[in-house]
Amino acid sequence: MEFMKEQFESELSAEIDDKGRVVIGGSEFTPTEILQELDDQSYLSCFEDWLGDQKQKRCSKANEILNQYGNRDRFNRLKEAFDRSAVIPFVGAGLSQASGYPGWTNFLDKLRSETRLTSEQLKAMLDTGHYEEAAQALADDMPAGSFNEELENVYCVEREMQGPVQFLPHVFKGPVITTNFDNILKQCFDKISPFSETLIGGDASEIKRYLGRNEHVLVKLHGKANSGKNRILTKSEYDIFYDENNSLPGAIKNIASNQLLFMGCSLGVDRTIKVLIDIVQEQGHDNTVRHYAFLPLFNDAERLDRRDALAEANIFPIWYPVEVMDGQVVDEEIHDESIAALLEALGIEG
Repeated sequence: MEFMKEQFESELSAEIDDKGRVVIGGSEFTPTEILQELDDQSYLSCFEDWLGDQKQKRCSKANEILNQYGNRDRFNRLKEAFDRSAVIPFVGAGLSQASGYPGWTNFLDKLRSETRLTSEQLKAMLDTGHYEEAAQALADDMPAGSFNEELENVYCVEREMQGPVQFLPHVFKGPVITTNFDNILKQCFDKISPFSETLIGGDASEIKRYLGRNEHVLVKLHGKANSGKNRILTKSEYDIFYDENNSLPGAIKNIASNQLLFMGCSLGVDRTIKVLIDIVQEQGHDNTVRHYAFLPLFNDAERLDRRDALAEANIFPIWYPVEVMDGQVVDEEIHDESIAALLEALGIEG
């Protein structure tokens, strides 16, 4: 995997053993060998050994995760579906943050300084899950065009790819769904297996046709940051696409007829999840496709309540524990390592 060479080289260090030999990446060399014989093949050999070690670490981490909270049996069912090419990834903002793109809370909080809203007013809306209303209030308090300009400045900038999102092209070969505005998924897949099309969520009929053929397309469910057309972020935009013309519920119903794997998604009760809940209420649990999620566990005491809420949408979590302080994940590396480990268990190629 080419993208891992940077990590390999950053971790690579040389040590001198008690016999005066130089140890690099677990291989031993004399100073003469380094000066006269070290070549590209030696580098590649060290790199491949390091890749093997990293793979083993991910496998060990996956086993550790799957041995908790009844995860293993659930994961085995997911793996069976994946091996039949029957799983579509649904990627949220949590997989873009390692590359420097802010989550919605941080973006809206940053934007507040360009408005007359107080931090207390914004916090009250965010704490109660009113993200649409928060985005609307910020947009309404800014001059025409300013909100869109801020959105483009943050999410249309190409950043260096980091984190487990880079493994996705080595795992998934069919459609990919996202509500993200950034282009990190396209960047990742362009290097390995470029998407044949990028579809926008408002066009439900197109999505159904492409997904029905299991084509390798990217579906940006809520549109693009650099286009107000078919974009969904503020409350008025949600109302248009979810209530007035009903195009997004139609798109989500087409998508949800396939087995989904949510990654980097908070899975709070937003409009997307409400559509999934509506599907279950209409069809019943036994007649609805089961979906899965790789989900951080912030508080074990709340796990069962969280499980019950997700079950309403027929989403079944595979938990990985993270440490939280003041509502923030203490060590983001644990989050990234856990996602990478679960993807390894699912089937990373290369």
